[in-house]
Amino acid sequence: MSLTNARAVCPDLLTEPQDSLREGRLLGALHRWADHYSPRVALEPPDGLAVDISGCAHLFGGERAMAEAMLDDMTDLKVTARIGIGNTRRAARGFARHGEQAITASDPQAEPAQIAALPLAALELQPKTLMDLRRLGLSTIGELSAFKSSELARRFSVDLTNALDALRGYRSDPVVPSSRPPVFAAQMTLPEPVMRLDGITAILGRLAERVCARLHDQGYAARGMALTVRSVDTGDHELRIGFASPTRDTAPILRQFVRPLESLELAFGADWFRLLALDTDIFQHGQLRMGQAGDAMQDALDQTLTTLGNHLGFDRLFMPTAGHGHTPERERAFRPAVDSPARKDAPCLVRYPRPELTYAPERLHIILPGVPPQRFQWRREVFELRRADGPERVSPVWWDVSDAAFENRTRDYWRAVTQDGRCLWLMVLAGQPQRGWWLCGEFLRVPHFSLDAVTRAS
Repeated sequence: MSLTNARAVCPDLLTEPQDSLREGRLLGALHRWADHYSPRVALEPPDGLAVDISGCAHLFGGERAMAEAMLDDMTDLKVTARIGIGNTRRAARGFARHGEQAITASDPQAEPAQIAALPLAALELQPKTLMDLRRLGLSTIGELSAFKSSELARRFSVDLTNALDALRGYRSDPVVPSSRPPVFAAQMTLPEPVMRLDGITAILGRLAERVCARLHDQGYAARGMALTVRSVDTGDHELRIGFASPTRDTAPILRQFVRPLESLELAFGADWFRLLALDTDIFQHGQLRMGQAGDAMQDALDQTLTTLGNHLGFDRLFMPTAGHGHTPERERAFRPAVDSPARKDAPCLVRYPRPELTYAPERLHIILPGVPPQRFQWRREVFELRRADGPERVSPVWWDVSDAAFENRTRDYWRAVTQDGRCLWLMVLAGQPQRGWWLCGEFLRVPHFSLDAVTRAS
């Protein structure tokens, strides 16, 4: 039923937007909590858990007593739950989702009859298949027994017969346990709220020491940290930081939390704090070697990226890489500077120097013509040519048509050094100097000029 139809039936209906992220976190927390009952627990997103209780039920006094204990614990956690117990995973899921009571435990001897009473939705088929079955007047699984499996597979799909076999135990459908990553967190509750920034920083330092100690003990590192501060009057405030490389040291954590803590407003103080390590993974040790300055430079680069990412956002940091083309518009690409998947960069197709500063083509005012022009004006500045290197001819790609102004034209590029020492990157349409010249970039360092390719200005 759509929301509009539901409001038509019940005008006083209260709605709340779904928060899938928080629901996923809750399901992950319940996954860890279920280890208390069985070591074989599997997630069934978005709102279910599958627990294999083989060999565990007798520890709680039987299957129903175990289910009642689980339901009582979930009630204490203020979680509404329904529990189904069956011989197969799909049967238990059907009893939990379509049973009439909060706990539906099947009788091992009479389970086929209980399965037959389940609605067709317990088969978890495609909506179109379910609609076709209902159009035939079928409403329960037991009514499918009047048809042969071959007829059902031929008329509907093989998914229907596979679902029936898994539900009845004729097809293997085991509970495949999925281990949750370890949680590295520390929390602190204070008898009196604290309001001063130095007090909150001291608490953060103690929490960071405890989290980092656990990371060290288990050989893990974190790519981020989340600090939850519970204010007396405004509730929880969550502050997050990230790192360009996995870390497990206290100093960078405190350094990156300086700016978020300064923006925190606590009129009446906070009395509960929790620090959680995010995106944890096994730490890979590295050792600096003598003469290897690149490792130290990489550490410095990671610190810079971490600071910039926490101030600007990690999704705004990019680094250049080789593109898949030879034209100036295609020879460079960008990829995320942090958390980008490891891949082999495309081979660079450029054989000539490229300027550090690039601009959209800007037309020059020619004062003294030549190839390249001997004197010209750009951005209200007059330049006189001292020497030039070129031309470098760039032809358009034949397999793609671009909307760019010059990408579909054959161009000649020149590296021109002016009398005041600036090195500019000039462009002209091949064989058409009368159409004008454009400036496309500027070299911060004058590239090497080969003597046989230098054209000196007269």
